[in-house]
Amino acid sequence: MEHLEKKTTILIVEINRGKRLLLSTYLSEGGYGVVEAGDAELGFEACRQQPIDLILLDIGLLGLGGFSLCAQLQGHEQFQSIPVIILSPSGDIETRARAFELGSADYIVEPIAKSVLLTRIRTRLANSRLLVSLKKANKELLTKQQQLMQDLHAAADFQQHLLPDPVHECKTLHFAPYFKPYKVVGGDMYNIQRLDDEHLAIYILDVSGHGFAAAMMTLLATQALSGFAAITKKLGPDGEVESVTSPKDVVKMLNAEFPLARFNCYITIIYLLYNTRTHSFRYCCAGHPPLIHLTKKGAVTFLDSGGPPAGIDGGWEEGEGGLKSGDRLFFYTDGFTDYRNEAGDFYGQQRFFRSILSCGRFSLQAAVQGIVEELKEFGNNLDCDDDMTLLAVERK
Repeated sequence: MEHLEKKTTILIVEINRGKRLLLSTYLSEGGYGVVEAGDAELGFEACRQQPIDLILLDIGLLGLGGFSLCAQLQGHEQFQSIPVIILSPSGDIETRARAFELGSADYIVEPIAKSVLLTRIRTRLANSRLLVSLKKANKELLTKQQQLMQDLHAAADFQQHLLPDPVHECKTLHFAPYFKPYKVVGGDMYNIQRLDDEHLAIYILDVSGHGFAAAMMTLLATQALSGFAAITKKLGPDGEVESVTSPKDVVKMLNAEFPLARFNCYITIIYLLYNTRTHSFRYCCAGHPPLIHLTKKGAVTFLDSGGPPAGIDGGWEEGEGGLKSGDRLFFYTDGFTDYRNEAGDFYGQQRFFRSILSCGRFSLQAAVQGIVEELKEFGNNLDCDDDMTLLAVERK
């Protein structure tokens, strides 16, 4: 500590030579280096010529010049961190207020004992070092935060490229998606992929958690479920598809690939295998909100056959169904039903289902837009605190 104090330089700005000598003696005996200046202009020049750790400024004798020096120091970023201790024969409120308004760190009414002066100096120097350390840490934190945001935006861009272009997947189905991650990237994903001449895989998944970690887990799960992966279909020696994997078995293999004990998260998913020739389908709902089947006449069925999320061991079942002309399927994540307004009220399943019914007369894309708009109206456009994904499918 003594080694640090010997290297600490204090500037005395005082017009009275005798007083400067007395202060200089106090500081030298306290182990500080001393620089003297007879007025504000010389004091500012001294700051420019060498590193100054603290300034003792006699505001009483310098008058407006002392306030001028404070203002000059605050106007230059490199000098703003130098603590200024005002020495004044007057303790009136207006002078004190003016001094602190211009950035002084302390205000001492003279006369003052040597021991008290040195104690106040040590305190202000310690505070100054702490402030400098905090500013440095904050700057480093901001730099890391900027790098993290760059990484998140890069991940978000990559995640967007993973989303399918459904136009070319099936000529007998319409698709209308809505995808809004929480905080740039998220744990939701949907996909539509051709497996063979007759089968289309349609799925929506939600990885537990939020942010970058959930997004990376989503990427791994999406790769595992890709149309080129063994988890979704089996290829023969000639590269032709021998068989497609049933939805139940897909979930079983996903469960084995991503156990909770290893990844510390789980995956809810609805995996649907659609036959484009017969317009029938099989599905497995693994811990996910139920698939909604809306007929052209307005009848609603909730499809929830399945089991627990992938990653949590259990047993899974399959459900089946079919689409007639004009029938629709709605895949969604719980970001819709768990959305809350400013009062903390949940949007809930009932409101969400009513919204699907009320928008049923619209075209598919307009229906999705209407569902989202009704939710935002409920929440007065409040930002969501979860990923929100909706995929609507209609047989032409």
